[in-house]
Amino acid sequence: MVEPVFAMEHVDKAFGDNAVLRDISLEVRPGEVVAVIGPSGGGKSTLLRCATMLEQIDAGELRYGDLTVASTGSDGRVTYLRGDELRRAKSRFGLVFQSYNLFPHMSVMRNITDAPIAVQRRDRAEVEAQARALIAKMGLSGCEDKVPCQLSGGQQQRASIARALALNPDILFFDEPTSALDPELTGEVLKVIRQLAAEHITMIIVTHEMGFARDVADRVVFMDGGAIVEQGAPETVLGNPAHERTRAFLARYSG
Repeated sequence: MVEPVFAMEHVDKAFGDNAVLRDISLEVRPGEVVAVIGPSGGGKSTLLRCATMLEQIDAGELRYGDLTVASTGSDGRVTYLRGDELRRAKSRFGLVFQSYNLFPHMSVMRNITDAPIAVQRRDRAEVEAQARALIAKMGLSGCEDKVPCQLSGGQQQRASIARALALNPDILFFDEPTSALDPELTGEVLKVIRQLAAEHITMIIVTHEMGFARDVADRVVFMDGGAIVEQGAPETVLGNPAHERTRAFLARYSG
């Protein structure tokens, strides 16, 4: 069986007395697109923040391919990789935020090329050639020298997707990539993500766009109360959910 690109096993995370993730186990295989849906406060963004090491887990295991990034020892404490091994793990994923998080003082070209050159220590000419190809692919030709404030929200989000792709990650994480955009710009960004899905780029997408999840995802995960309530094929989870909590969420949802 093909090794998962990414896996969480029995992951817990709390902020003080507030348990935000409860016994989360999730695997994603190469080329798979997983949409994560659920109500606000259900743990979706915290799941991504723990997956990308912006937050540390309290218990469980986190893996990228053959690298075990974090695991719970016999003493009940979680140990993370350090140094070069941690940097190697971090190079295996890219993260696209809902608020873009581009460097405001850098051009589009520099935003895309900075990490591959400075962090991955790749050849500048090779990285810049890749960046130009990604800029064209994202429909941003002519924007190379612009800074983020000169771009529309949709253009900024497409630039942030190009920045994530420039790291040649094994998996891309998207945290509600269209929530800050109006309907027209939302369509621009979803079109790009659909294209990536068609190219079998491995992705986890936290989204409130149910039609998009139905069309693009191989698997839909419904989270509520910090737990995975159910997961499965989009037509099953969205069309014929097994759990009352999922049915109630989808009935309330007017998207």
